Amino acid sequence: MSEIQPPIRTIQQGLAAATAVSGGDLEAAILWYRNVPLAPFNYKTAELLVAEGRAADVLNLLESFQAGFVG
Repeated sequence: MSEIQPPIRTIQQGLAAATAVSGGDLEAAILWYRNVPLAPFNYKTAELLVAEGRAADVLNLLESFQAGFVG
């Protein structure tokens, strides 16, 4: 079971950050996380990047959004 917890925790961190960026809208955050292709990452979704072990890249991107970077 411990093998499952780190990825779940990572997903939770990503969704929490996406929710913060979306103004607290969890539904919008989930839709973004699962469906929006991200140009800086060859149009992969945040969900796919996290699955590839690149959660830090997603969190860094969300931090840049919070800082005002719009793409």
